[in-house]
Amino acid sequence: MDNWAKLLTAVAAVLSAVAWPLALFLTALLFRDALRSAIERIPSMLDRVKTASIAGVQVELERVADAEKKDKAGKVTPNQKEVAARIMVEKNDLGSQPLLKELDRLCLEFDRLRRNLPSGDIRTRAMTRIVVQMRSLSPSLLEFLDTYKGSGSQGSRLAAVAMMQMVPASADPEWLERRFTSDPPFIFYHAALALQNAVDSTDVSEKKKRGIREAVRRALEIVKSFNDTPDYSTIEVLESIIS
Repeated sequence: MDNWAKLLTAVAAVLSAVAWPLALFLTALLFRDALRSAIERIPSMLDRVKTASIAGVQVELERVADAEKKDKAGKVTPNQKEVAARIMVEKNDLGSQPLLKELDRLCLEFDRLRRNLPSGDIRTRAMTRIVVQMRSLSPSLLEFLDTYKGSGSQGSRLAAVAMMQMVPASADPEWLERRFTSDPPFIFYHAALALQNAVDSTDVSEKKKRGIREAVRRALEIVKSFNDTPDYSTIEVLESIIS
């Protein structure tokens, strides 16, 4: 009798072990076409989610640019830092490539504005709008800083400046100093802001700050020596660093 009980218990255990796998197998067999279709749709569903996320980033960039459009000084604001932090979270799902494409689009847009619009307030406001959006992307793409620093495009070099503005510890004083001899006033004004942010940052060593102040003194001499009217906004920023 005990043997029969043990046998029945063993059989029940076996049936219990195979029941769920068998049920799943039969379900998959019966609904294989529907399952195959659902699996095939997964990549396109993920693409739609990613597209929606990219659209969300673009909306964030437009909003921050709209919010800062009255700020003629064009300095980094807490709002820009908040948007940059949100985009860094989005990067976890999107990866770097969609954000790089967006930054490259802004670089090309800057170059286009420089070519096609005459110098004046309208062009300056349009270019400031671009640099505000670049800043919001910059912390997420800091690993590509050297690529943008080495570019022949003014827009790409502006993107590198924006990265240094947002992450002062990444500031390269010698490279920023060269902006005052090889780039237009809009870019070297923002180079001055990057140098100012680095001097004000607690993340930058005192040794590096001393080197920055030396670079600022040389940059100030360059700007004041221009034959045409010097850029007084840049002079004001540079003088505030060494005062």
